[in-house]
Amino acid sequence: MSNEERLRKLLSDLGKATLRGVRKCPKCGTYNGSRGLCCKNKYCDAVFKEPGEKRKLSTEACKLITGTTAQVFSVRVRDKGPDYRGFVQLPLINATISNEMTTLISQSTALCFVDSCERSFDTSVLKCHEKNSSDVPVSTCQHIQAALRCYAEAQPLTLRNSILSSLNVNNEMKQEIWLLATETSGPLVQRVSKNIMAVKCKASPKHPLGYLHFSLFVTKLKDRIEHRYFCSCSAFKGIAKTTGEKPDVAQSSQNKRCVHFYACICAFASDAKLSEEFSYYINLDQNDLNKNTLVQYDTGNLSSTESSSIQQPTSTKRKRDDKPSTNTTSLNNLSSIEPRKAKTKLHIVKKYQNPCEDLDEANINLPFIKWLASITERINQTMHFQFDGKPDPLVFHVPQIFFDCLRERISCGGKKKRLPNSTTAFVRKDGVPLGTFTKYTWQITNILHVKSIFETPLIPLEITRSFVQNADGTYELYKREETEIDRYKKTNNNALIKPLELKTYLKVGNTSPNQVEPTPFLIEWIPDILPISKIGELRIRFEFGHVKNETNHRWRKIALLKNY
Repeated sequence: MSNEERLRKLLSDLGKATLRGVRKCPKCGTYNGSRGLCCKNKYCDAVFKEPGEKRKLSTEACKLITGTTAQVFSVRVRDKGPDYRGFVQLPLINATISNEMTTLISQSTALCFVDSCERSFDTSVLKCHEKNSSDVPVSTCQHIQAALRCYAEAQPLTLRNSILSSLNVNNEMKQEIWLLATETSGPLVQRVSKNIMAVKCKASPKHPLGYLHFSLFVTKLKDRIEHRYFCSCSAFKGIAKTTGEKPDVAQSSQNKRCVHFYACICAFASDAKLSEEFSYYINLDQNDLNKNTLVQYDTGNLSSTESSSIQQPTSTKRKRDDKPSTNTTSLNNLSSIEPRKAKTKLHIVKKYQNPCEDLDEANINLPFIKWLASITERINQTMHFQFDGKPDPLVFHVPQIFFDCLRERISCGGKKKRLPNSTTAFVRKDGVPLGTFTKYTWQITNILHVKSIFETPLIPLEITRSFVQNADGTYELYKREETEIDRYKKTNNNALIKPLELKTYLKVGNTSPNQVEPTPFLIEWIPDILPISKIGELRIRFEFGHVKNETNHRWRKIALLKNY
């Protein structure tokens, strides 16, 4: 039996080929292994390396979103481990220049800010002043090469204003975070890898680009899981050095929390998935911060209050004593009045300062129902008999999270969100904010649907409102409450005697028999009017009608039916 027959007999029971682990060359059709870098056909020059290189380099270098023409990259430093990164800046080059010139200019003018690199920014500046520096050929480091071949972009993390205002820190820290987010363009926090964030910072000799890296680590030990974080800012390192040899773990970790730590916490808490992933760091200082920092802050306020309350009466007394006066009785009266005024001033100062002792900005928030009650009250106020039935649209600046809750009501709490009836893109040129915006419009033609959207336990939506006319021609809201006497005085034939009522009613749907198209109640939403704060513009358009309660036979029947 020949070798060929033996092979056929051996491979006869293998079944149909699945072609698993091989792929056909798109150029010549030759089958190659799926991990092959190029075609094994010698006469074919197809290369399969580029897709694999893209996936590989996506973790090596990552382009930051700066909002300007500056091209900043976060680059992995291999020598110091997988979680150590640095920054590289590439120049912006005109697209009309050829590819060879582009590569040459990029390599020669690119700046590397990795500390351990030979071609770092500091080393390059020193070499410029050396003799015969022009004769030395320009060498490109591996970090600049990785940035030149970068295909990935950092993930920007949104920062909600409501999360920042509810952060459990003092006002100085909140102000510092706000300044970092608004002073320069671009997102405050960007995710460049699983454990590392690029955070904006104040430009300094150590961080000349205005960015630094903030790292979060999770180490699994035998008996526990360790969570650690590290910031490359000088404040974090300085506080870490000043702690004692055996400090309290909770106290030392609290001392190390810099502004960049809280910036990351705000960004994590603004996203549902990130808040679940980094829940440990978000809930890190919920308990101890209220007990320590807030108490110290309050005691400082109390001491300043006492000193100001003691010094203020003496200063006013000196001013009054300096004034010349010839009447002795007035001087006696002044001396008798002075302590009383000092008491009242002391009382006013205490009354003004005492609420601040218990007042914590982090714990003050506005529930959605209270906000919606204010919208309902505004709609009710607009339906006034004294004004035209086609009012100007009600305009509100609303956080995105509040509108998401309102949209749940528009969708009647269903799983599927109700889509807007129309979507319009427009350009605003006549006033700030300038730019292109999108307006979403919901048309509601059912009065019960409108009532279910804006009905609140605090303030109900009034579909009709009653008014009476005053002698001077103005109109006043009329609300009559039924008493026990009214119940016994009513008869089946005669309605109660009431003043001439003038009513307004909300026009939604078909309100007259000859009406062809229903009158809509319009809810318009323009998101990101304030993009950093995530505040949008809510517009409510509606119409209302006027009715006079005339004493004819038809209105008497209505009164009997309503059982007045």
